[in-house]
Amino acid sequence: MPKLVSVVIPVYNAASYLEDCLNSILGQDYEQLELIVINDGSPDDSEEIIRKFAEKDSRVRPFAQENHGLGYTRNRGISLSSGEYVFFLDSDDLVPSGAIKTLVESAEAANADFAVGKVHRLTEERRYVPVRHKEFNLYEKSEATSLLEHPELLQDSIACNKLWRRDFLIKHGLNFTVGKYYEDLAFTLRGAVLADKIAVTSKPVYLWRVREGEDSPSITQQQMKLENTRDRLNALLQNRGWLAETGANDRIEAEHDLKALLDVLRLHAIKYELVPQQERAEWEQMVLSFLKQIPESTAERLPNKEKLLYEMLTKGRFRDLQLFSQMHTNTETSPIVRQDGMRFILQGEQQQYDVTPFLKPVVVIRSVKTDPSKWMLEGELTVPKASMPVNGMLYAASRDSHSSNLRLAFSAKPQGDGSVYPFERQIINVELDPGLFPLEKNATVYDVYYSIGDSGRHLPARVRLHPSAKSPSILTDGIAFSSVYRTNNGNLSLKRQKLTAKSLIKKLIKKLL
Repeated sequence: MPKLVSVVIPVYNAASYLEDCLNSILGQDYEQLELIVINDGSPDDSEEIIRKFAEKDSRVRPFAQENHGLGYTRNRGISLSSGEYVFFLDSDDLVPSGAIKTLVESAEAANADFAVGKVHRLTEERRYVPVRHKEFNLYEKSEATSLLEHPELLQDSIACNKLWRRDFLIKHGLNFTVGKYYEDLAFTLRGAVLADKIAVTSKPVYLWRVREGEDSPSITQQQMKLENTRDRLNALLQNRGWLAETGANDRIEAEHDLKALLDVLRLHAIKYELVPQQERAEWEQMVLSFLKQIPESTAERLPNKEKLLYEMLTKGRFRDLQLFSQMHTNTETSPIVRQDGMRFILQGEQQQYDVTPFLKPVVVIRSVKTDPSKWMLEGELTVPKASMPVNGMLYAASRDSHSSNLRLAFSAKPQGDGSVYPFERQIINVELDPGLFPLEKNATVYDVYYSIGDSGRHLPARVRLHPSAKSPSILTDGIAFSSVYRTNNGNLSLKRQKLTAKSLIKKLIKKLL
């Protein structure tokens, strides 16, 4: 008989997302579920939505309470659960199709204490793997493992992409921190360290929504209040102390130190400009005190940008840190980055910094039309901090061949919107002639990229296709269908397919539908 999975869903002011969230979990092909949906004092219409779902599906168990915060509510969910497994789902996120079944089967096959899989960040335009997960190659291979074998698993401190055995949580008294930010840092660390066996699946199991405006300066300023930074530092230090007390393996301690540095540098130091002016002195002292407790050797493992931030902090270059932060948060009111050809230079107080590798272009195509045997694409090109024209290249790369990339014709012009950097935001027009794309097999797929210059210092960027853009097909030379389409991750790709009776019927059916 299938094992019961208790899904704990804390709800606070999530009415805009809650229906999609509940539909995503109730629509799973694994039906042995109980949904413990706890309204944490929401003043919006969340309670009404929860009630309607409970009336329609007996698997929904509604609860309500005064506002106590995420940690308290998740802990209550554990105590109310009766399943063999517990899964945490935030009320603005989604669970992809088949995820729960995949996690249960992985956990059962390995007799694991918990199972874990890929996370995708979800925006209105696209899906993408979190940067940290990509850097450490997390969840690329399905396997049964442990933290001793793969200490890099500590880089993922998300609670919601994991299916936990309930008796494992109870046995070790695993609970979320109450009344503080970053309530899941201790929970996920201790769970990973104490687990004898961890089941990993390479499939996506959680869609973590980026709320609209989440990265805006006003929202980020709330996140950069002193209390927020203090809670992160205290949680990381408490975790570090717990690892020392329990005699954790040296590799695990070293991995946590690296995670701690990355957390502080990426989520706090780089946003230094947004720390309230009256709190900066205390913030600086607090962060420096924290950094002194992490071995200096840990900084040698940092990527280049984080090494630079670490150096600015430890050497007291707070004005340079402020300038770097303004660049990152786009809060400068006059140019602070100088464009030198295809290089971008930030001038600090006593030295200059080549920030070229840290500035990645973005291309979003919003319109696709045919004219009549080629596509006409229009969209927006963003070249961060560009004050003059750039030597950009648009190209297509075949997934099936290692031949040279196919360069594509395009034009771009400034939007003229009064930007601090006149060439930062541009309108881009692209002509795509499908006949120029070699048909290497019965079907060949090309992915489209944009890069700046040919030096290799600039990271190439996948061209994105906006969800509202139509994707008409073109019949070329009477022998092949060609179509542009939006990938699952929201990127622009082109497919060339030989014309057969079967493919023609499929195209006609799709058009009729």
